[in-house]
Amino acid sequence: MARQAQNMIKYIIKRILIMFPILIIVLIITFILSKSMDVFPVINRMATGENFETIQRMIAEEERRMGYDKPVFIQLIIYLQNFFTGNWGDSYVIMRDTPVIEVIANVFPKTIELMIFPIVIIPILAVKLGVLSSTNKDKLKDTSIRFLAVLGAGFPIFFIANLLQVFFGFQLKQFTYGEINIQILFSNTPGAELSGEYYTGFRLIDAVLNNDPVFFFDTILHLFIPVICISFASLAGITRQTRSSMLDVMDQDYIRTARAKGVPEKRINNSHALRNALIPSSNLIITTITGSLLGSLFLEATFQYLGFGYYFVRSVFLGDYLLINGFLVCSCLVIIGGTLVTDIIYTIIDPRITYT
Repeated sequence: MARQAQNMIKYIIKRILIMFPILIIVLIITFILSKSMDVFPVINRMATGENFETIQRMIAEEERRMGYDKPVFIQLIIYLQNFFTGNWGDSYVIMRDTPVIEVIANVFPKTIELMIFPIVIIPILAVKLGVLSSTNKDKLKDTSIRFLAVLGAGFPIFFIANLLQVFFGFQLKQFTYGEINIQILFSNTPGAELSGEYYTGFRLIDAVLNNDPVFFFDTILHLFIPVICISFASLAGITRQTRSSMLDVMDQDYIRTARAKGVPEKRINNSHALRNALIPSSNLIITTITGSLLGSLFLEATFQYLGFGYYFVRSVFLGDYLLINGFLVCSCLVIIGGTLVTDIIYTIIDPRITYT
């Protein structure tokens, strides 16, 4: 057991060391891609009505300020040096002259706050539904669960989001207090202002710290429909994978042996079958969680929720390339960390899995 733990520690250290070359490659790729759009943020900063000569002069000054007059290799070295020293540059358009790290630090808590409930709900509920479906194969429960899974997988998330907006915003007048505008209700624009100071960037935590129940329940109201939407859309894949894995495991010899010994069916499902069935499902669960932490682009854009995904889309459309680079690198770090967590969870689910 001690040797297995030692091997795991070595494996984790090895994976962390591998992250650095991957990060360097991502930084180089983002630098190369950003060079193809380096003029767009400059143009977006220009005041309207300027003549051609003025614009050309302003572009030349901006490129000189950014170091674009230097050779490309020197620009890359400066870019890498600035990144590892914490100087990721400033936003050009989205939050003008605001450091990229500060922008990410401001918007990332909003996405975490939105996704923390689905991250907790989705794995538990999806696994339960998958087990229930597999243990009631071809029965009404199985058919109903598979039908819901097909609906969740078959419709894009922005379509489900619009349906929920129409249903809760127009059909249930009492739920939306009758006269509240749907764009206000389902956007991130708060209907109530915090009575105190922002300490953490998380609206719910700050509401508790400031003892502001109005702000707290206003935040819950804004999170309610997006949480339902992302949960319903994400349940489908994990549920189907768990059901398929459970059906495969239930046909194994050791399951039949356990039944022959008189082991209760509930214990067989929970202790013997589910543990092995979770091995392929755990990869999908971690992938869903890491994707949720990055924010669903369509979800946040549809609900106008000002989180990570929303500003990522905005930065692409408006050509704020330094902000794009920051979002890409942050996404890369989350994904790499998610894969490492997945490998660790494999050994927790099945102790027979070892790494060297």
